[in-house]
Amino acid sequence: MTGALAVLLGSVAASAQATVDTQNSYANVGVIMVWRVDDSGKPVELRGFASGTLIRPRVMITAGHFTAPAKALGELPPTIRMFASFSPTDARNPRTWIPVIAQATHPSMPHCPPPPQCDPTDDILVAPLEPGIADAGLVYLERAPVNIQPAVLAAPGTLEKSEGARTTIVGYGLTTPGRALGVAVDAWPWDGKRRIRASAVRKVVDATWGLWSIPSFVCSGDSGGGIFLSARSGRAERLVANVSDGGHDCLRHNNNNRLDTRAIQKWIDDTVKANWEK
Repeated sequence: MTGALAVLLGSVAASAQATVDTQNSYANVGVIMVWRVDDSGKPVELRGFASGTLIRPRVMITAGHFTAPAKALGELPPTIRMFASFSPTDARNPRTWIPVIAQATHPSMPHCPPPPQCDPTDDILVAPLEPGIADAGLVYLERAPVNIQPAVLAAPGTLEKSEGARTTIVGYGLTTPGRALGVAVDAWPWDGKRRIRASAVRKVVDATWGLWSIPSFVCSGDSGGGIFLSARSGRAERLVANVSDGGHDCLRHNNNNRLDTRAIQKWIDDTVKANWEK
């Protein structure tokens, strides 16, 4: 009964604190979906999804625990295809989809064959806040989304000067703890909407991790979502981190991967240039 009550309260709180981005204020935050396809290539079953942010015209950054299984496989099986959508309110609509054609995972992530076992929420191969683990991955789109400007990464060290600052967390996650429902991903009550929520920077842990205020209100599917810090002098908000771990109940954790370090930004630049800028 206590567990059921916690899930119920968590669901209500997460729903109340996350607002649908009906104004499309964060157009460069999208969702990346994994679909099982039939023999004709038609998507028939949703197998997983995560959020991500466009940082190059055709490149999104997301959570490493989402891309790591593909790295372990070497390539996706022919029965699986991935698509991205930047629709703020209807990402499940195939007319909004852009095929994903390649992925990369930060080398610090361990070997994680599917089903995903790298998720810090699971505490199997990667523990929450495990030192030296950068929970970051990249996905490359078949084409650039129309009229969407990539996000700008924050200058190195920004978070170290921003403890207590307000940020905006953006993602396509559930408003109820999906895993607690005990049903397949395809049956989760996911509406394909982008949601935003405010959260303050609580503490910089080390070179890869930061803590944000709790309760987190980030849930399954928010992994990889963008965390933006308001800039001074009227400049656009800067991308400082991506969502990593909100906990099974979508409340008790708010541990996120830093994107404001020279090391992670060098990895992004080097990976994009080596693999995709041709």
